[in-house]
Amino acid sequence: MDTLTSPPAALAAPDEQPPPLGYDRTVPRGLVHRWALSEVFLTDSHRVDGTRFTSAAQLPPSHAYYGDHLERPRWYDTLLVLESCRQAVTHAAHVHQGVPSATTFMVTSWSVELSDPAALAQGERPGRLRIDGDVTGRRVRGGHVRRLVFEMELELDGSPLGRLGMDVSATPTDQYHRLRAMQRGGPVPTAFTLPAEPAGTPLPPADAGRRDPVNVVLDAVRRSDEGLSAALSPRSFRNRSMYDHPYDHVPAMVFSEAARQCALLLAEDAGPDRVVRLNGEFRKFAELDAPVELTAGRAPASAPAGGHRMTAVQQGAVVAEVTVVLG
Repeated sequence: MDTLTSPPAALAAPDEQPPPLGYDRTVPRGLVHRWALSEVFLTDSHRVDGTRFTSAAQLPPSHAYYGDHLERPRWYDTLLVLESCRQAVTHAAHVHQGVPSATTFMVTSWSVELSDPAALAQGERPGRLRIDGDVTGRRVRGGHVRRLVFEMELELDGSPLGRLGMDVSATPTDQYHRLRAMQRGGPVPTAFTLPAEPAGTPLPPADAGRRDPVNVVLDAVRRSDEGLSAALSPRSFRNRSMYDHPYDHVPAMVFSEAARQCALLLAEDAGPDRVVRLNGEFRKFAELDAPVELTAGRAPASAPAGGHRMTAVQQGAVVAEVTVVLG
């Protein structure tokens, strides 16, 4: 049976009261699918019952990617919160939902809405993010979990921050590699094996609110009355936060960063550049060795007010759409 269902009611029976969350050490990096310890932000996680869990992440006050912003005062990056939640659901899938370690996850959609953007302000100590998560849907096929849907409530340094949702597909890693080789008709290149040359004139870092060029993901930017067009830059292949390990496709975070940078370029005022809402849909594999064309403009009326939508197209097909609201 391959139907998305709510977890059985029996799974929701509460366990004993979980212990307090700890922020003193990170979880094993393999459980959040990261190579570098510097890219692990999750510090703890406890099962509440068969579907619910609570997790902790420490947000670093400085970071080569997530901390590279021109704006003052200092805010924690919403995309850092997003990555911390990706780690929380990956860890929960393995530890609380029994998904084997040799499983490849793909984010098919995610959304974040901040109820209090001011809660992102940095204090003297690293930020303490609390994530209260719930598995609201799961799909099982052939005895393997193939999809998990998560809803999360977020709290930062004791203050309510917002909500986040994530839809994740899961494939046994050996099957994943066979599928990708079949799709490609042979070996699949990774970001580590491909050149990282610009796909046109690189966007100056300051235009993207950055200092370090490696954190800029847009090349060949052209403005129009409708918005802008750009190329997704292969320069990002050398960004070891975006590509921590040998990805064989463009990850959801890179598309989310590209949408943020498009929104910054299209912003009509000099207000805060925090991401206060983000909705991303990732429809197909975006290959690393073929151009990805980006267009961005005002989001349609059905989207959140003040938002900009970026659409990514590869070989004539839409591979991702991300809507961002700054504030």
